[in-house]
Amino acid sequence: MSPAPMPPGGAFATFAASDGAELRYALWPREGARGTVTLQGGFTEFIEKHFESVQDLLDRGFAVAAMDWRSQGLSQRRLTNSNKIHATSFRRYADDLHEFQDRIVKPALPGPYLILAHSMGGHITLRYLHNRPPSIAGAVLSAPMIDIALPARLRWAIAAVVNGAVSLGFDEAYAPGARDYGPWKQEFEGNALTSDPVRFADAHYWIARNARLASGGGTYGWLKAALRSVKLFDDRAYLDLFRTPICIVQAGDDKVVSNAAQDRFAERVPCCELHRVEGARHELLKERDALRDQFWAIFDEFAARHI
Repeated sequence: MSPAPMPPGGAFATFAASDGAELRYALWPREGARGTVTLQGGFTEFIEKHFESVQDLLDRGFAVAAMDWRSQGLSQRRLTNSNKIHATSFRRYADDLHEFQDRIVKPALPGPYLILAHSMGGHITLRYLHNRPPSIAGAVLSAPMIDIALPARLRWAIAAVVNGAVSLGFDEAYAPGARDYGPWKQEFEGNALTSDPVRFADAHYWIARNARLASGGGTYGWLKAALRSVKLFDDRAYLDLFRTPICIVQAGDDKVVSNAAQDRFAERVPCCELHRVEGARHELLKERDALRDQFWAIFDEFAARHI
């Protein structure tokens, strides 16, 4: 079964970030739009994977914008092996989102502006909202990566291995468990992402039609940057500076990111509310209808209050 096609009225383009990286994006204008939602995916994802959600937002009266993160999708990849997702700092991701909003989204699409972001995209959105308090009416974060789901007793050892590998010059090597995209990623049984086999196949459908969309996993450099970045959300002084309304939608059966970290964030940040979809795996927007509908009900109620 084919996934949702590209919603009508949209167009792809690229822009050069301030450091010269070419980033791919898509815009869907909508006549009489009630506002604009910037829809940002997570680790290894790309715009095509979320065409169904783009259409859901258009049906709700929003214009929509989306961007491929650097080293993912058809945005510029840093390494010779384009399957590797590499980074040295998550601040660069936040800068990309800032530039996309200010240089592309706001001149082309009407406010008020919401962000809907998943997993790593949710983490980057929080960095963006904190670093530059922007003219964003609110952000809905699907299973945000406030922390990675790692066994607490092994965390220090994992960090030591990662830091050691980077210091020895292996920052561009795959982190443990990561390898090039292949059939191992296409196995539905036992996956931690979704209980919906049809939506699980969406990404692989698009990759089969354009192999350049494929990503294998992160490098030691990416993992070091991620572990350094999540520490910010344990800093009370850092958390005190959030002002934009935030809605976290937690996946009850998440094995990818830490629900406990999401709980702590929501408890410490007064402008943040927390909801939970019981039985959902990590990719809420790719879950089966009964669970996905719960997510959209939460989104609709939040959007009605903030735009």
